[in-house]
Amino acid sequence: MAIYLVRHGETDGNRNRVLQTPDTPLSTLGHQQAQEFAAAYKDVPLEAILSSDYLRTKQTIEPLLRQRAQKATYESLLQERSFGDIRGKAYDDVEDDFFAEGYAPPNGETKQQFVNRVAKAWAFVVKFSEEHSGDILVMTHGLVLREIVNTHLNVKPGLSYLSDYQNTCVTKVDMSSEKTILSLCDVSHLSTQTSSGGVV
Repeated sequence: MAIYLVRHGETDGNRNRVLQTPDTPLSTLGHQQAQEFAAAYKDVPLEAILSSDYLRTKQTIEPLLRQRAQKATYESLLQERSFGDIRGKAYDDVEDDFFAEGYAPPNGETKQQFVNRVAKAWAFVVKFSEEHSGDILVMTHGLVLREIVNTHLNVKPGLSYLSDYQNTCVTKVDMSSEKTILSLCDVSHLSTQTSSGGVV
């Protein structure tokens, strides 16, 4: 059994390096990426699809759901890290280093709170996969994917990143006992491969 871990399509917030809100939609390019992702994965055997409930993840998965006449399960644990009151601000307009280990955004998640939530999210994904006999797809966010890869998966020595967590990148995981990554951040389905400016 395998899990396909996918980042959502590009948003204007990604391109312009803005800390995003839950209702940030896909950009024009993001919608194109979602269509290209759907075309590439429409015939991949997927028993179930799990997604963050943010607008940008819903919009990214929608073309695939429509092509497959399939429904998704939406889970709040898969949301991007909340930066609270500084969401909506450009990176350059935030005086603090919001990625610093000890930074606590007002009304948002500290790094440790985020790490703890992603651990719960990954446990949820594992349980969800165990309840299904076939492969599943998980649509989520950049920081969530990085944390899952870095903390919860086995990366074989020498395995190369196929992109730097680019929008709609796909990481395929063998869900046997070792939880081994088979491919890391694949964007070969995209006609235009460009790195987004922002990750959250």
